[in-house]
Amino acid sequence: MTRRPMTSTCAGWCAGDARGRPPAAPRAEFATGEAVEPIGRPIDRLRAALPADLLGDEEIIIMWLKPHPLYVVLASLGSLLLIAALTFGLAYLSALSLPKAAWSDRDAFLFGGSVAVVRLAWQALEWWNQTYVLTDRRIIAAYGILRRHFFHAPLAQIQHIAVIQTIRERLFGLGSLAFATAGSDRYDAAWLSLAHPFKVYRQVNQTIDRYARRH
Repeated sequence: MTRRPMTSTCAGWCAGDARGRPPAAPRAEFATGEAVEPIGRPIDRLRAALPADLLGDEEIIIMWLKPHPLYVVLASLGSLLLIAALTFGLAYLSALSLPKAAWSDRDAFLFGGSVAVVRLAWQALEWWNQTYVLTDRRIIAAYGILRRHFFHAPLAQIQHIAVIQTIRERLFGLGSLAFATAGSDRYDAAWLSLAHPFKVYRQVNQTIDRYARRH
């Protein structure tokens, strides 16, 4: 899906007026629909998630998003199925009473459950460290646990936006946004597993149309 110019004006929590002044008490929303305190400039909680000098003092935040909490399970699903298969396989071998079997079916399920918990905990930590921001100047994606990655691109350089929904995401009404910048033959960054992805897509388009030329 390519980005098409949109002529409708920003509504609701889109920041700014025709002269570029921020509105009174704009609101940011998580992708889950949870509203946070009114903001017109970067707030403390967002600054804590990003490098101190990444956001400008006069930069207006339009949206501050994270993946939906279901991302923790959906992104781990392949690993969890593999762990389950391994667990039942070990339990089956122990039930055969093989002479060399050094474990019981209880041990097998305890092992499988422990590995599954560790896998989900790691994915939850990854979810915690993902932050997606739309400002009046650019889009930002921050992610990574041991190695942090920060992608940001001016709104004027965003050439294509695609809404991508896997089968798992479609079952829960989620979707991801992928961004391609000028001169790129691939998508450079993605906002993963967002609630209401088409609503976010429209907001990003409207923000680009409203602010890109000015900056």
